[in-house]
Amino acid sequence: MTTTKYYAAIHKAQATQPPLEELPDFDIQRLRSKGLGARLTSHFLENPRWALALLRRFWPNLKIGRFLLVTKSQDVRDILERQDEFETPYGSEMAEMAGGANFILGMRDGPAYRRMKSTVLSAFPVDEVEQMVRPIAARHAVEIMRGAAPGFDVVDGLLRVVPVRICRDYFGMLIDDEREFGDWANALSGIFFADPFASPVVRELAVVAADRMTKAIDRSVEAVRAGRINAETPLGRLVAMLDAPSPLLSLGELHSIMMGMIAGFTPTNLLASANCLDVVLSRPEAQSAIETAVRAGDIEALDRAIREAMRFKPIWIGPFRYVTRDALIARGTSRERLIKAGTTVMPSTLSAMFDADAVSDPEMFDPDRPARDYLVYGHGIHLCIGAAIAKVQIGECFRALFAKVGVRRAKGRAGRLVRLGAYPQHLKIEFEQSPLSKTVSQSMVTVVCEIRRGTSLAELRAKVERLGNPAIHEIDNALDASGIIHFASLAVACKADPADEGPDDVAHLVLELSGDGSQDEVLEEFTHQAGPFIGEIFEAAAGFDGAEPLEKFLRRHALKISPSFGSNSGLVFSGTPGHSVARIQAEADLADAVRAMIDEAGPAKESRAGALLALVRRRLASDEDRAWAFEPADSLLEKPKGSVWRAVKATLMAPPILAVVILVLAVFWWITYTVVFDYRPGILRNLLVGGSALVLTLAGLTLLLAFVALLFFFALRRLEKRDPSGADLVSMDRLNDILARENRGAQNNLTAISSVKPGSLRRLALRVAFYLISISARNVFRPGMLASIDTIHFARWVLLPGTNQLMFFSNFGGGWESYLEDFIVKAHAGLTSVWSNTLGFPKTRALFFEGATDGDRFKRWARAQQIPTLFWYRAYPEINTLRIRINSMIRQGIARGHTESEARDWLALFGSLPRPAGAIETEEMQSIIFGALGPLKHAAMVAVNIPDGLAHAGRRAWLEFVTAHTSFGDRLPQGRAMMAVFGPEGLRRLGLDDDGRDPLATFPLAFRQGMGNAARSRMLDDIGPNAPERWEWGSAAKPVDAMVICYAADLDALVAHVAELEHVTKAAGMGITARLPLIVRRRGKLPLEHFGFADGVSQPTIKGLRGGASGPDMHNIAPGEFIFGYKDEYGRYPPTPTIPASRDEEGLLSSVSGEGEPLPSSQAHLRDFGRNGSFVVIRQLEQHVEQFDNFCCSAAAQVRQRTGNEAIDAEWVAAKMVGRWRDGTSLVRNPNGRPAREPDNDFTYGAEDPQGLFCPLGSHVRRANPRDSLGPDRETQLRISKRHRILRRGRTYEKDGEKGLLFICLNADIERQYEFMQQTWVSSGSFHGLPQEKDPTIGYQNGSGRFSIPTHDGAVILSGLPSFVTTRGGGYFFMPSRSALRYMMSRL
Repeated sequence: MTTTKYYAAIHKAQATQPPLEELPDFDIQRLRSKGLGARLTSHFLENPRWALALLRRFWPNLKIGRFLLVTKSQDVRDILERQDEFETPYGSEMAEMAGGANFILGMRDGPAYRRMKSTVLSAFPVDEVEQMVRPIAARHAVEIMRGAAPGFDVVDGLLRVVPVRICRDYFGMLIDDEREFGDWANALSGIFFADPFASPVVRELAVVAADRMTKAIDRSVEAVRAGRINAETPLGRLVAMLDAPSPLLSLGELHSIMMGMIAGFTPTNLLASANCLDVVLSRPEAQSAIETAVRAGDIEALDRAIREAMRFKPIWIGPFRYVTRDALIARGTSRERLIKAGTTVMPSTLSAMFDADAVSDPEMFDPDRPARDYLVYGHGIHLCIGAAIAKVQIGECFRALFAKVGVRRAKGRAGRLVRLGAYPQHLKIEFEQSPLSKTVSQSMVTVVCEIRRGTSLAELRAKVERLGNPAIHEIDNALDASGIIHFASLAVACKADPADEGPDDVAHLVLELSGDGSQDEVLEEFTHQAGPFIGEIFEAAAGFDGAEPLEKFLRRHALKISPSFGSNSGLVFSGTPGHSVARIQAEADLADAVRAMIDEAGPAKESRAGALLALVRRRLASDEDRAWAFEPADSLLEKPKGSVWRAVKATLMAPPILAVVILVLAVFWWITYTVVFDYRPGILRNLLVGGSALVLTLAGLTLLLAFVALLFFFALRRLEKRDPSGADLVSMDRLNDILARENRGAQNNLTAISSVKPGSLRRLALRVAFYLISISARNVFRPGMLASIDTIHFARWVLLPGTNQLMFFSNFGGGWESYLEDFIVKAHAGLTSVWSNTLGFPKTRALFFEGATDGDRFKRWARAQQIPTLFWYRAYPEINTLRIRINSMIRQGIARGHTESEARDWLALFGSLPRPAGAIETEEMQSIIFGALGPLKHAAMVAVNIPDGLAHAGRRAWLEFVTAHTSFGDRLPQGRAMMAVFGPEGLRRLGLDDDGRDPLATFPLAFRQGMGNAARSRMLDDIGPNAPERWEWGSAAKPVDAMVICYAADLDALVAHVAELEHVTKAAGMGITARLPLIVRRRGKLPLEHFGFADGVSQPTIKGLRGGASGPDMHNIAPGEFIFGYKDEYGRYPPTPTIPASRDEEGLLSSVSGEGEPLPSSQAHLRDFGRNGSFVVIRQLEQHVEQFDNFCCSAAAQVRQRTGNEAIDAEWVAAKMVGRWRDGTSLVRNPNGRPAREPDNDFTYGAEDPQGLFCPLGSHVRRANPRDSLGPDRETQLRISKRHRILRRGRTYEKDGEKGLLFICLNADIERQYEFMQQTWVSSGSFHGLPQEKDPTIGYQNGSGRFSIPTHDGAVILSGLPSFVTTRGGGYFFMPSRSALRYMMSRL
């Protein structure tokens, strides 16, 4: 028997509900239905009108078990109006999810219902919807659609998003993650309205969602009280009622109201708008009505059209009602029925709106129907209370959507409405982009007409010259009007030097055009605009007689050259592929306008490039003519380079080539199969034989091709050795004629004529060169670049038909000299491969080598081939290719720059160049990364404890102070500086809190456990007196959540700075766990630690920083070993702490993939919290200086007595234990300790001291960095050592007679770097095979330590070593970047 969950199943589920902590994590994907039955049900529910029509006619009241479906309009309305007998059954679960209080959707009419409804209407007044909600909905919808591209998922990207943002901006909710918030609302709506059969999955999701939603509401309530949310929001008004002297509602009722309004608004509007859109895209008359209303700006007409579309597919077939007592419906009709108490009824509002007895012509789309025909927002006392908000939100979404031209479904499955559970998930659409957002095809037209014999070439050149270079005003304006011609030139081609021309020489008139569109379109537009100017030239010299249109004449004489493969006639190249004339000009105008805005605004304060970009967007948004600037534009200019394999595939996949290859393979395979193997019966045999024949065929053809290539090579080399080279210098008159036409703007034109060497081999070599350059330009190099040359607009080589003349045309940016130098340095192989086949070119080897690399001779030859450009038109004379690329990136940044990092890169385009991939963002990093700030010789450590539950305002004020005073960048701060790092709890309490998940889940376990963890303490040898329970700070009893170190050039400034910090800390309610004064001890310029040794000698340098590659390679370390966001020594990005992109509403953090690789924000769902930050290890190490000195003296005496070597003294023992002399020189390079030497660090142990005879194997510096000494393969060992390096930034201290070192090191992986070094090398009792020895200077010895000093006569053993260092505190911290600190503030 069919029965619903009302109410027995609900009560049972509530009674057996597991505790929240035992439920699975929230995952909305659990609602996804699978199986054939689910698909069929879903398909039926998408359009059940036909079934409802049958029921209305034959079974208007269909009863199945204890469920009744009512389909006639009169009966449906009757049920919805009799709420005492037909109650809404949602109250039980609504009260459960809200924590006890019911919401009006689940209540009967009565005092409680009326009081709550009055409260809801007071908080959500209908009369403010137009004023408050419409602008919010319009702003978000317009912004979203402005940035949408064809293929846009309108459900996921618009209809789902805008309701959630209304909950934030109007309701007053704090929303961390828009997607999760929407999923929570869907889960709650699902259990209330779309779960009639009590699905356990739906309930589990709803219970978890209710907990998350309640916490979000509570956070929002606190934000209202703290003044961070406007008190005039609906939530603010409810909080005022709650906090009134005589409260007007309880907290439980507030939870119920907010949860009910959210669950009743967000999912319902998603469902209503997506269903409506599905109808609109399926019914042309509906789409036409909406588009007409949008174009007319008629909001009322738009609302009527939407309402009519919603009638065809409302949010449900009908609501559920529960019969509280026996009730009679359809009294006095043939449908009269007594419904028993306990029955679940569905009055089908969808069916009622198509009941022909109540609705006129129901199947016709008629937006002007009377209001009584509609039940889309319900009926009776439960008419949707948020209908006004819903109408406005859906209307504004549709207005923004259908402002696009040509909106239509995407093709195939993508264009179908997909649901997750009951709620829409995806539906993709297509629409027409602005022409300025599309790439266009380009045609490089070359028209070659033979000049009639007897024509005076001098007079012809004079006629062409009158057209102008640059073009005369009239033709310039005419071609400007075409809007599609980039460049045009007209040349009279015979000989490079007119003095060499004879009366019998063949001459040609050559028209060079570069334009947008097909060849026919370019010629049509050119002749339409320029025909009156050039027609008479072709008529006078080239046989054009006017009997046919000029366009047709030029088309007949146009050469066909493939842009992908070249041809026998030449090759063509575009340096700005896909960019139309109109787009180049528009983007240049846009860049100029934006530059003026930036100049007016002034420099970005505190590197807030994002704010400047937002300002530019606001100003551009007010100009409708620049709406195209916000569209994601297709562009080839930013595409990465291809590959040789891509070129090979493009060649083989060309239909003619593919057909030939297949045919040749088939013929040779059959010959091999039949001749070599012969046919015999047997399937397996023939399969094996056929495969073998194919292998042999491929091998044979490969050898044949190699043999042919070898013959070609030797034949070509023979010709190259015999070819004369060298060309006469161009005459002064010719040179002056050429120069007179150059450098008239940002661009130049080069036209050259050279003579191809005789012989078919040279023609073949030329064809090969054309192919290789063409295929490489299309498939190997970056689009628009020839090798790495990026100054060419359009270029081509053309063989004049019937001659040996090879012409070269190039429209390029910059001067002739720089252009030729680019070819010589960057693309000499391609240039040589073509021109080496012409007379006089410098000596060449193997077609590609030498030749153009002989720069001076090549340039001399090139000038001799050049002819004056008599007529030249350019559409944008002051814009070069680099500017075109930068302007394109400026435009792309306006549309796609969503993070602060992207905004900084965008801003760099004004006055600088794009940031190279992998370039280090020094301005984002704390200054301590770049050095220990030694010139700021006074410093103090302040360890801060942040109690749980502190007010947001106090925490934010403290973090604002720290962020404002923390030092960033690679320049030494002036006067004073600050370093700020945070422990796990510090991060949680300063912005990285997150209900429902661990906000530090992407941080490594070592960091989260902390240095004081028992297991890690054993690993670090923190036992005995070093154990955490004896620490002064950093233990569980004395936690440190943040560590701030202040630096200053003078003591008074430091004292004032620390006092200010402590005042802000105490005002915020935070505690100070420890203070430590820090000093810099020096001997001359060298910093010293308390044992008297020069410190900081052996430091790695970071590749990519200034001076980062100046020292030995073994000390040059990839930045990713220390800093997140960059590649490490193995070329990989280290795992970085991340947050969901939805948490970063302001776009402060860079986008990143799950593997740590930087990504454009449009492609990423994660933000890189770790980028430009590092993990920091801090340890307070007390140094027992007197004990160290005494031991060195006594040990020296023992060694003298044992060895008889009177030269051994305390200095020698100390140096052997540390591994260096006190002056910083190495024992390896300065074994005898000769004075007056500079500290050195470019030595290796494995190669120079493999046995430790100079620097003992167990000495401190050798343990801390073994370099190449741990194995026989030196290079491998150095690579291994690089993976365990750390950046040390510590400083000595003196406090109450105690001396020591505040050890500070930076590393990207605490376990792999610091802990590995400490456990495997420093504290290991078997390092280098030494028996039971630890680091003699910093290892824990317990009074029984030993140290081996190898000599040629055997090892000298020092025994009874005490501990010279004791750990007094320590912790693992994270050092955030500038952007990460700002992100933390944004969360408070």
